[in-house]
Amino acid sequence: MNHTLTVRGAYSTDFKSKKEILEHYNSNRDFQNLGISQGAYVNKKDAKRFKVGYLNVRYNNLMKIAVIDVSKDNFQ
Repeated sequence: MNHTLTVRGAYSTDFKSKKEILEHYNSNRDFQNLGISQGAYVNKKDAKRFKVGYLNVRYNNLMKIAVIDVSKDNFQ
């Protein structure tokens, strides 16, 4: 569990707050990868299965970043 993915809300979802992000994540809904495999989708279950350490979630029109600690299912 040592790699980090940078993601955004999938399907044009734009979050306005960290609370919205955490609800989305804990509901096992999709995020879109913005990294090397740009366009691929990941959710909570996938992040745990592929041993992702952190999700950097871009929100508020991609202007802000919230970091989810996947092992704790909460913000860092």
